[in-house]
Amino acid sequence: MLKGIMHLSDDILLLLKSPEEALKRTKDMGLENQGLYLYVFLSAFLGFSLGGALSSVTGGWLIMPVIFALVVLVVSFLKLLLWSVISYIVALAVFEGKGTFTGTLKMMGFSAAPFIIGIFAFMTLTLLQTVFTSTLLMVIMYIWVIMIAAAAVDAEHEIGYGRAFLSVFGLPATVMVLLIMLVGVF
Repeated sequence: MLKGIMHLSDDILLLLKSPEEALKRTKDMGLENQGLYLYVFLSAFLGFSLGGALSSVTGGWLIMPVIFALVVLVVSFLKLLLWSVISYIVALAVFEGKGTFTGTLKMMGFSAAPFIIGIFAFMTLTLLQTVFTSTLLMVIMYIWVIMIAAAAVDAEHEIGYGRAFLSVFGLPATVMVLLIMLVGVF
């Protein structure tokens, strides 16, 4: 069991250090399902950390971290599902990608690896009350999430990193801004 845990930590470190290499290797080995397992585990842990941070600040109940773990898990999985749908459609329709929706969803699950930084951010917020440092760590986490998601779409659809980045972030962000502007007009 210890050997399995060490192997998982090596894989996560490789994913954080070189997402393209790690995800192509994962795809070649047929281990795409691990992306969803990683996403579920780290989302729940991130929610637990957020609940713990809020509980320590507000003097709340001990059950708050468990509730936040469940809420963050559900909300983040819905976000992953929607993000995967949009990225899949853009990669397939705009850039003629070769992958499947299921593969896209599984591979984008690996974008949860930077949640470790978010967990650390909530721990520093809870223990040291470092708002600026925690906020900066969360920004770094989100940037890294986008970079790993782009590498995941590239590994699944074989469209190149630039096009994958546009599939994951560029075009969906443009659509969201246009929708916000449209709603603002009415």
